[in-house]
Amino acid sequence: MLMEAIKLPKKYRDICEEIKNGSYESLSKLEAFEKKFPHQNLAVRAGVEFFDQKYEEAVSHTLLLMPFWDEWYYSNVANEYMMAMCFAAKKIGREAEASQALQEEQSRLMEAEEEKCLKGSCQRYNYCSILLNYMQQDILPESRSKNYQPPKAPKTASELIAEGKLNSEKDFDKMKLLNLLFMKGSPEDTVDYYERIKDLNLGELYYEKACICYRYLGQKEKVLEVIERWAKSKLWDVASPTQVRPMSFFMYPFMHEYLENEESLKRIREAIFG
Repeated sequence: MLMEAIKLPKKYRDICEEIKNGSYESLSKLEAFEKKFPHQNLAVRAGVEFFDQKYEEAVSHTLLLMPFWDEWYYSNVANEYMMAMCFAAKKIGREAEASQALQEEQSRLMEAEEEKCLKGSCQRYNYCSILLNYMQQDILPESRSKNYQPPKAPKTASELIAEGKLNSEKDFDKMKLLNLLFMKGSPEDTVDYYERIKDLNLGELYYEKACICYRYLGQKEKVLEVIERWAKSKLWDVASPTQVRPMSFFMYPFMHEYLENEESLKRIREAIFG
């Protein structure tokens, strides 16, 4: 049977907010909730540890979390932590433990939702298969970043504005134009336009597309600058109060080199704390 999602009280959410904003001292406040919310405490601690490169502790805490993902409302929480666990496990030689935990999670899901698993409609079950492939063969889909190729005959911003009948004064249309430039324009024009509108309230997809184009152009420092702005946006914290770090970043393979580098990770942490 699947578990019920747990609603966290304001006092607990406030502690998470303090930790999210850089207060390591607030981690000790979680001890008062150890009996009532032990798994949420583990998630908060693991999130901090992943972004402090304390991989042994982070992997151990996530392994303990594996049977309890249904206590969170949103499925992406489980996927993000499992991806981070696999990323870290490969760094410290604990692939076998992580793989076994993924297989056990699939067994639990099969028992609880056999029909969905067999039909291929259980998202977490499917993602465990992707991660097992990553652990065993070092293969991980890179989706848009891996497959990106600019069009052979890219269109200009002016052409796309006319084609889409866009109002260049409206924020919604500005973001729509950035998306069109990514799909139909050159990477140079895409990042140029991103720089012009980057102060808007952009969604994660737009940051990802800017990173992809800068990466394609070989501008690694600019990719990091976009990641810093992305971290500062706090868009990643909406799934749960326990998301005190942008765990979603581990879901983007192009970010891994920045998450494992001490200096770039320091810059990302500073951006998170804002």
